[in-house]
Parts: sequence; C-alpha cells; structure tokens
Amino acid sequence: MAAAGNGKLTIRPLTPARVDDVKTVTRGTWGATCWDLFPRFNAKEQRAMGIRDQGPTNESRRRAVLAKLARRRHSAGLVAYDGTEPIGFISLGPRLDFSRIANSKATPPVDDVDAWVIPCITVRRGYRGRGAAIAMIQAAVDHAARYGAAAVEAYPRASGRVHDDLAFIGTKSMFEKAGFRQIRGVLPGLPKGWAPRVTMRAFASRGLKKGGGAPNRARRAASAPRRRSR
Repeated sequence: MAAAGNGKLTIRPLTPARVDDVKTVTRGTWGATCWDLFPRFNAKEQRAMGIRDQGPTNESRRRAVLAKLARRRHSAGLVAYDGTEPIGFISLGPRLDFSRIANSKATPPVDDVDAWVIPCITVRRGYRGRGAAIAMIQAAVDHAARYGAAAVEAYPRASGRVHDDLAFIGTKSMFEKAGFRQIRGVLPGLPKGWAPRVTMRAFASRGLKKGGGAPNRARRAASAPRRRSR
C-alpha cells in the first residue's frame, strides 16, 4: 500500500466486478472505448468476434469480452484505487495473450525469456503525478511473479514529452523509476510516424529478486540478452 493524495493507494487484480472501474479510469481518454482489447486482438480477430466497431452500439459487447478475460486465473490487469475511487489501470499478461504485441514489427522478441508484457497503462485525470503509475508497474511485476512469469517487459516511448493521454504505452523514464532496465534500443527501419520505442525488462521471479547468486545472473541477462538463433 502506498500513499496517494490524502488517501491510500491500493492495487487489486482486475475481476468481472471491477471491469466498470476500467471505464471510469479511461473515460475521456484514448482508452474510453478500448476496454483493453486493442493490444489483445488484431483487426481480423476483432471482426470475427464482432467487436471491431468501437462505437457506443458495441460498448456492451466489448465490455463483456474484458469481463470474460478478467475471470481467468491470472486476470487481465490491475486496477489502482485511492481509497474506494478507481484511479488507474495497467494491462498485463503473458506475451501470447496480446496478438498485436506478439506480431508487431515494433515489439519482436528479444530472446527466449518467457516474459509477460505491459502493453498499456493509464492514470485517471486529476490523480496523475502522484506516483500511481510507478506503483502499478511494480505491483504488476509482483503479480506476474506470483503466477510464474520469468520476467516482465514493456515497450514504452524512448524519450520526449507527450500529452499524458497519449502516453498510454508509458515512457522509458517511467519504467526506469519502477526498476526496469533497457535491453533493446529503438529498432531501425520502422514506418514513419510510428512512436520510437525501447524494450524494457524487469525480472519477475521471486528467486531472482532476492539475495544470492541468481540476481547477478539476472542483471547480466538484462544487460546482454541472448539472441535467438536463425
């Protein structure tokens, strides 16, 4: 539990009962109609599921998909609360849960580490700048560790100031403050207009985070990732 304004910040796994809190957090932002589905399903998959349209007529169907995802054992993300007020959401899960991440030219695998990923994060307007984002990222690593993840990765903007509502993939400095390390720089040759993104990683295994020889191996892996053989 961490301080957040005049209340206390608590971070809880997303459940079907908390799905509407995601809407509260994202209302008026980029994610108001997303329901955490954009990074999970490509356009073809969304059409097949009948959720491609993000208009108001399809709102209940998209909400139902996220509620179903939230029933899974490892959930689909975490929700932050200032007292009882929902103020933040972070999407989280195994890499293969996110079709766009798994197949994007901007986020190819670095090596064979079985990593979970954080595709997006948002803090509600009026609660930004108080450390909620950092707390959610750190809580996400702990949550992933409980479910056996070896590491957690994110693909935030490399640098530069953007409007808070457009910083949903996070920034490099944000993840550095949460204990992540850069393991890959901006990839060359990406289409013009794509956000310059770096790959950040934190090891999630409880054994790697505690004392002994394992943390040194983790640090070496973070600084010099093993490439896949071709």
